[in-house]
Amino acid sequence: MRIRFFVLIGLLPATWVVGDLGCGTGAVLSVLAPHVARAIGVDASEEMLTAARERLHDLSNVELRPGALESLPIDDATLDAATLALVLHHLASPALALAEAARVLKPGGRLLIVDMAPHEHEEYRQQMGHVWLGFSEDHMRRLLAQSGFESISIHALPTVADAKGPALFAASATRGRA
Repeated sequence: MRIRFFVLIGLLPATWVVGDLGCGTGAVLSVLAPHVARAIGVDASEEMLTAARERLHDLSNVELRPGALESLPIDDATLDAATLALVLHHLASPALALAEAARVLKPGGRLLIVDMAPHEHEEYRQQMGHVWLGFSEDHMRRLLAQSGFESISIHALPTVADAKGPALFAASATRGRA
């Protein structure tokens, strides 16, 4: 029997406020929101937010906000946890986005990043607007530490047999208490 491990999201405390930064069409929010008190999605694209509204219309605890990841429309220390799923490679300054994520997280709050490992698909810059061709573990670790994150953990994600894109990694970190 194959277990769908995303059900482990149910381990999240039901009292948490979570943010999906760069929420796109709301796929991550659709998984998180049923398990938490409140979920906030932010995206710079009105087109993506419209798609997210359609997807999430039945979830009353979701709030969608237009905004840039480098200047989040969220008050300081609001979120217990945040995700950045496949968005950092689109940003000119991932460091600014990570500093903003640290700002909006409560002290001790958790950040989960999923993004691409280094690759040589130069055509992604033109075809999909990628600024970065992935991030090495050392680079991601430095970016997170410089933004005030602690307890940094980075793991390569298993590859999917029919996947056509680059390998992915997951990085988790905790906002420092200072």
